[in-house]
Amino acid sequence: MPNRIIKESICVSESIDLLSWFEEAFFYRLIVNCDDFGRFDGRPAVLKARLFPLKDSIDTNQIDATLASLVKAGMVTVYEYEHKPYLQLLNWGKHQSIRNKRSKYPDPDSIARTC
Repeated sequence: MPNRIIKESICVSESIDLLSWFEEAFFYRLIVNCDDFGRFDGRPAVLKARLFPLKDSIDTNQIDATLASLVKAGMVTVYEYEHKPYLQLLNWGKHQSIRNKRSKYPDPDSIARTC
């Protein structure tokens, strides 16, 4: 995965300020794991393994609840492709450079058009 730049404006973000400390840490760890389009595997077990590999005290129930909080806050959208969950960080293009031409994960917009 490529390196990510987190702008200093995140410190005064009103949406970030509404998150708990754990939700905020989850969000930052998600940023550095997403592909160049802000997409990632949405399965709780995969999120736990990739975002918190050394934290045995964190379980998939916490991952589910935190992801739901980020969705409710309007920071992430969750979608399904071929019966598998994926997620997309919203406003990704405003804050990150897209270097690759293709995403590693399916596009939520193309799924909506084909349904």
